[in-house]
Amino acid sequence: MKNFNKKLEELKGNSNNPFSVPKDYFEEFPTRIQEKIFTEKKELSWAVKVLQYVKPHFALGFMFIAFAAISITAVDFILSNKSNSGYGNELFTRTIEVDAYEFTEQHFIDVLLEDKKVIIEKKEIESDHYINYLVNENIDYESLIDEL
Repeated sequence: MKNFNKKLEELKGNSNNPFSVPKDYFEEFPTRIQEKIFTEKKELSWAVKVLQYVKPHFALGFMFIAFAAISITAVDFILSNKSNSGYGNELFTRTIEVDAYEFTEQHFIDVLLEDKKVIIEKKEIESDHYINYLVNENIDYESLIDEL
């Protein structure tokens, strides 16, 4: 630390600037920078030059391929949802035209009312469950009838 303080005192006492610019530095600087840039451009290999030229073309081609793949996937998804709605119209037409004599009017009514049957069946399953519970718990039937 003492040596540093001595050096600092010497520099303060000296009125001359210890730093100097080399001779003709600012006149030669632009020329040296241009030469350095030119040599860096010259050093590029032929493979790098070809890659710089071809890269935008590959990006454009990849963009078209990606767009086509996304479009095909979207159309396929939309069409698959439409066709998964059950049976096709051809089956219904064939059933009515060819096989209609095998079905009775009651059969068509049963098919139309099938949704209501499913609800009734679910209620029956629930009531069976309750009855089994009551039987397993040995609850008196007469008290149940009185409560109802």
